[in-house]
Amino acid sequence: MMVGRHQGCAFAALLLAVLAVVLACASAAAAQNAKPMRGVALVIGESRYEHLTALPNPANDARAVDHLLGELGFDVTSVTDGDKAKLDRSPQRFVEDAEGADVALLYYSGHGIEAGGENYLVPVSADPSSLADAGNNLVPLSGLLAELKARVPVAIVLLDACRTNPFPAGATIATASGPTPVAAAGLDLTRGAAPLADAADAPQSLGEVIGFAAEPGRAALDGDAGGNSPYAAALLKHLAAGGFAFGDVMTMVTEEVYVQTGGRQRPWTNASLRRLLYFGLSPEAPIGDEASIRGERRKLLLTIATTPADTRSMVEQVAAYNGVPLGALYGMLSVLEVDTSGGQKDLQGQLFSGAQRLKSILAERDVQARRDPELIRLSGLADQAETEGTIALALKFRTRASLRAEDIGKAIDEAEANVRARRLELAETFVDHAKTALLNFDYRVAAERYGDAFVQAERWDPDNAFLYKVYQADALTDLGKFRGDNAALQEALGVYQQAKLLPGVRTWGGPAGVTVNEGIALMTLADRENGTKWLEQSIRLYEDALKSFSRKRSPEAWATVQLNLGNAYDLMGQRGGGGAYARKGLAAFRQAEKVYTKKFDPSVWAGIQNNIGNALVAIGLTGDGKRNFSQAAKAFQNALTVWTRETVPVNWAMAQSNLGVALRNLGDLEDGTKNLEAAVVAFHAAIEVRTRETQPMDWASSQNNLGGALQSLGLREEGFERYQQSLEALKNAQLEITRERDPVNWSSITYNIGRSYKLLAEREDSVPLFQQGLQAIELALTELNRETSPVLWGRANSVRGEILFAIGSRTHDKAKLVMARDAYVTAREIFREQKFTTSFETFYTDQLKLIDGELAKAP
Repeated sequence: MMVGRHQGCAFAALLLAVLAVVLACASAAAAQNAKPMRGVALVIGESRYEHLTALPNPANDARAVDHLLGELGFDVTSVTDGDKAKLDRSPQRFVEDAEGADVALLYYSGHGIEAGGENYLVPVSADPSSLADAGNNLVPLSGLLAELKARVPVAIVLLDACRTNPFPAGATIATASGPTPVAAAGLDLTRGAAPLADAADAPQSLGEVIGFAAEPGRAALDGDAGGNSPYAAALLKHLAAGGFAFGDVMTMVTEEVYVQTGGRQRPWTNASLRRLLYFGLSPEAPIGDEASIRGERRKLLLTIATTPADTRSMVEQVAAYNGVPLGALYGMLSVLEVDTSGGQKDLQGQLFSGAQRLKSILAERDVQARRDPELIRLSGLADQAETEGTIALALKFRTRASLRAEDIGKAIDEAEANVRARRLELAETFVDHAKTALLNFDYRVAAERYGDAFVQAERWDPDNAFLYKVYQADALTDLGKFRGDNAALQEALGVYQQAKLLPGVRTWGGPAGVTVNEGIALMTLADRENGTKWLEQSIRLYEDALKSFSRKRSPEAWATVQLNLGNAYDLMGQRGGGGAYARKGLAAFRQAEKVYTKKFDPSVWAGIQNNIGNALVAIGLTGDGKRNFSQAAKAFQNALTVWTRETVPVNWAMAQSNLGVALRNLGDLEDGTKNLEAAVVAFHAAIEVRTRETQPMDWASSQNNLGGALQSLGLREEGFERYQQSLEALKNAQLEITRERDPVNWSSITYNIGRSYKLLAEREDSVPLFQQGLQAIELALTELNRETSPVLWGRANSVRGEILFAIGSRTHDKAKLVMARDAYVTAREIFREQKFTTSFETFYTDQLKLIDGELAKAP
């Protein structure tokens, strides 16, 4: 059984833009050398609606797009707040002016509707009665597009008109086929018409591009009043990007809107170009820091476009839960993907941790001040890079800032004036570097820079210096926790001790406050040890901390220590302390629950419920199982009322897996299969989130528990299928939980594999299968020992006795029978020491009588 514990860019002046259409096999370089072509554009912005909901930004959008297209070399005609007559005349003149042009581009921002497969532009003069005679009151788009296609090789239509339908709900539009409902939101491709054939005298068509501000049937956002819509802002940011095919530019626009709106809006482009189209500037040379940020941002956007849907969903959930920019999270994801080969396993957990750090950085950024112009410039660039999601580039700027800080530090040693202010400025620079390193999951660099910040601040600001020392240790703890670096954990313990020895510290509870974080490092080491050395130390640490914190004076700190102490007691119970430690753990969790109520802090309360459930399961294994397992299941279900799959999928999956453990144990004590089947369902639900790719160790834990539940179902059913399924799940678990990585849990899984073979052998009456089971059990016992894992060691000996008895009685092997008797006696001694209920005595008494009977008959 395995459980989880709760612990914007300015455009350069353009004299002439190149618009080129090149063969699909040509390169961007070829496009740069192509002959400049003529482009015409019509830009329409409809804001001041007389009878419908006004839109504040389309007029702003139209002005900005007009200016951009003019700089790109287009002949631009602009219409603002046009009525029906004006919206009829202007497009018609535009079509006439397009004669002989190479590209015609229409940009429209305002209300638009879709009905019966036709998209309509809505002039400012429209009112609800306009729908009765749409042909005379609205502007259908398909005819305009058809006329453009007949006159120019390339027609581009960009529609920022996917806002919510401005007409009354249920409104219909009069068409030749009768009344047709108006879509509630958004536009769509015109349906029902075949592609237009080129007229005999028309220029050769190279295709068309229709860009929608939102996906079909979805509403687009108008943006903040006085600014631009998200779609217009993205066009302004990327349309002039040089060296990119137009399709890539529109992909950047799509993903820019997606990240800037937090996933609420995603543009959609339908392109049928027969050639690659490049327009904009020549490729921007990566010279200058701002250019580097723009270039990295565009690379990130193109990478986001290839992100699988399940990964997108994960990033969106983490960003929404923590309230941080979506683009920055994708930047972290890029860093994690690079680091995966280096041991970054828990992708979702680390991304969530990074989001929390970013949230803290953003909250603190406004109150920080610097004096050195170069530090101000580099820090500003790093801030901008983090906002743009180019996290790795931000780290480079922080590195340069820290190098600058080091140079300044040498100069400050020779000067007296403003020493305190300058030293603290340097400390802030090192701290910023550390925070950005943490966003990149570079825990070693973060620890080093927090150490540098401590050196700068120690003399001048003891309270902050103390915090930097603690943060240095925290970064080392994360390094040890996520990279499996036990040496880093022990280094962290030494740094925590240094923090506790600093004199005169009042902040954060002083030395006593350090114990909470120090205990996390100790518990991480304890989880990995095959003994109790670190565990005993963590218990002493938390028990001493309770002497410094009281519920009355420091309720939250007191409750946090109780929670962590409960986890330590619970683990000690598993390592040989028996039910007594499990009960002490439950009592500590109950104390923490008095402060962290569901109303006060739902998330922490849910974590406490999860831990209460784990303690009750451990107690149930020593006696009164039905009552304790039932209460444990209720505790996990309580946690699941707060932890949902949508908001905190990692915690939800942990609680689901733990609920499965409780139900499996309860099902073992009851008739029927109801709770056992429910346990299997819970484990499968957990595995849907705990994938091998994102949470390999947790995935393996749930596979192990699933194997145990399938074992129990096999005992209640006929046939061999459940046992075979059990073996498959258990062997899956050992793909990640190896002997080298986690010897304690590896031996537990190996024990379960031996037990599954034993049960399958009994069903098939197969001595070879019994022998496979014996091999697995004896392999587990090479890692287990009586002192550190007494309960599991006793169970393994008990199953070993059952298998040896089965083989000996079937083969009349006296030596096997004697070995079986010794194994039973050993197991019985362990369970007596652990003070298990007396029911187990009857089992061993009966088994020993059977063995003695067989021995009496043996030759």
